[in-house]
Amino acid sequence: MKSSDFVISPDSLKLKLSCVIVDLERIPADKFIYFLNDLTYKLVMKNKFFNTPKLKFLYSLMAFELLFFTLFRLLFLSYFHREISAASSGQLLNALFLGFKFDLRLAMGLLLPAIIIINLPLSTKIKITLNNIFYTLVSGLITFLYITDAGYFSYLKSRLNATIIQFLKNPAISFEMVRESYPWPLFLVIILTFTFASFFILKNLVSPMLESWHAGSKKEKVLGITTFIFLFALGLYGSVKRYPLRWSEAFASPDPFSSNLALNPVLYMIDTYSFRNSDFEEEKVHKAYPIVSQFLGVEKDGLQANYDEKKLNFLREFSANPERQKQKPNIVVIIMESMGYYKTGLGGSKINPTPNLDALAQNSLLFNNFYTPTVATARSVFAAITSLPDISKVQTGTRNPFVVNQHTAIGELKDYEKYYFLGGSANWGNIRGVLSYNIPGLHIYEEGSYKSKVVDVWGISDLNLFKEAGATLNEREFSKPFFALIQSAGFHRPYTIPSDSENFKLLSFKDVSEKAIHEFGFESLEEYNAMRLQDFSLGKFFEMAKKQKWYDNTIFLVFGDHSLPHNNAINVEDWQRNLNNGYHVPLVIHSPKYIKPGIENKIASEMDVMPTVAGLTGVPYKTRSFGRDLFNTKYDNYRAAFSYNWYAPFQLSLIDKDFYFEYIPYNGQGRLINHTAATPNDDVKDKFPDKYREMETLAKGLYESAKYLLHHNQHLY
Repeated sequence: MKSSDFVISPDSLKLKLSCVIVDLERIPADKFIYFLNDLTYKLVMKNKFFNTPKLKFLYSLMAFELLFFTLFRLLFLSYFHREISAASSGQLLNALFLGFKFDLRLAMGLLLPAIIIINLPLSTKIKITLNNIFYTLVSGLITFLYITDAGYFSYLKSRLNATIIQFLKNPAISFEMVRESYPWPLFLVIILTFTFASFFILKNLVSPMLESWHAGSKKEKVLGITTFIFLFALGLYGSVKRYPLRWSEAFASPDPFSSNLALNPVLYMIDTYSFRNSDFEEEKVHKAYPIVSQFLGVEKDGLQANYDEKKLNFLREFSANPERQKQKPNIVVIIMESMGYYKTGLGGSKINPTPNLDALAQNSLLFNNFYTPTVATARSVFAAITSLPDISKVQTGTRNPFVVNQHTAIGELKDYEKYYFLGGSANWGNIRGVLSYNIPGLHIYEEGSYKSKVVDVWGISDLNLFKEAGATLNEREFSKPFFALIQSAGFHRPYTIPSDSENFKLLSFKDVSEKAIHEFGFESLEEYNAMRLQDFSLGKFFEMAKKQKWYDNTIFLVFGDHSLPHNNAINVEDWQRNLNNGYHVPLVIHSPKYIKPGIENKIASEMDVMPTVAGLTGVPYKTRSFGRDLFNTKYDNYRAAFSYNWYAPFQLSLIDKDFYFEYIPYNGQGRLINHTAATPNDDVKDKFPDKYREMETLAKGLYESAKYLLHHNQHLY
């Protein structure tokens, strides 16, 4: 039997749904009610875990709500069955299961009012009346939301979310639009029907449980309550893993319909509430378009025909490199946690924290002026994947459901097997949605995928992560080239050094002085050893890789996700001491076959990584993002790295080969530093007013354009 035999075709699924609906319609009402009463008696009344009237009532109410939500989900699937494609049919069962977990969470949340009511010092009849009225009204409201959700999806192909609140600003216009566009009388009938049906079920099947007979022992009562609390907490949490159930899990599939099917519209409204207002101002984006498009290479009169200020078109298209395509080089991108430039031997540290990275750089191309857009791992990974700065102010872009759809150059590697390796859970920072939804065919390896044991909150150790990632790449079939993204995480507090770290030597103050550790920017011996272990793990990975047949045809890119405060380290450049230097990290590109070793002084950004990867593989690709191929000499006339400080005070910065610009939007204060001058700490904006205005205009333009592009960078593949 082939695996394809298990794939549900769209036509067969539509037929099965139709049969289920027809069968339900043939069941007489009296038999259906009898069936429900009998089922309730067997499942609730005779179950020893449901051993008090209150527990029987709560479990019955939860079951009613779950059936209610499941019915709406099946109706949604049936009504929008035309959205089912060959690509989505295989994902539907998983989407329905995930949807059940979301529905269970909502059902558990809706039990809270009932728990309060049934424990009030009131008579049972009053409690029943209050519950019946409250949950009948809730059922009517939820029915209204589900109908609104269906209309919203029909129009926008997106589940109901908090942006609908904006329509309440003009209620008269919104009501007229609904009245003229939708069969609102039918909707009203449906709402009333479900509301009265809910009241009937609550009154006849659920509420009577509060008056049911109880003769259980005290031990059984304690067992029943304990079980309920456990199940209640588990239902709210939605997972047995380290991280709770999150909306991003619905976007684990790149198929839009199965992702939308998994969502619960009520919970999705709550999840998106913080992001309901887009903070970009289109007028400012139009104003900035000429200078930003020039910087990015959207030419007006050149070869590119995409320049369009009215439509705000940032698209650039790059043709294939047939020779490199024929070679099909593998790509391994390694993101090292908190690997600031000054903390490495490359950056002048004399206490040997990174001997393996330093040795690798000797046989590689080192970019020593490489900068991340900001200081935060989730924001950094978002920027590396999408080539856009995660400029979100509310929360990180990975947590924003409205910007989950992002084009990435990784998606252009159509003939490549794609892998992502993380020691912990991909639910961290909701990074799963950005990865899975935007990179078709991505294989995610995370906590639970490995043989190695979890050592702390960050999952398995970096050493075991690199070993298991290497083993996975060794075991793969070699019919296709591969792209692999490995993200370390161990260089975080609590700085765990596992006992199974092979021959890694843990140093003490006998080996390195406490004074030297502080002089080179480390806060403690534990931090110093943790960075050494991260570097040791990197060395073991390359030691293993060089023995494999795929090594010769592989290009490795190694860089830090961000730096850390310099703590007055003596090897930090003078001009950086009074600035936020958390953006400066090393980039090492290693490939004896394709990359000539040396030191590259050009300004480079983390957002340049994936366009550079696309260029190195030779695939044709498109982009709207800020990233520019580091080997494309077209951009060498002016290279600059944009960064921002997302915490207070919010500030923008731009660095090029001579100047560093910094600006605080809320008070309009800015400064310009000539970092190549003899006195690099001086503010020279009055001495170079034209340069100040030039960098100010570009930095502000990139900021406004970034906010816009986060919402306008949908898939191009």
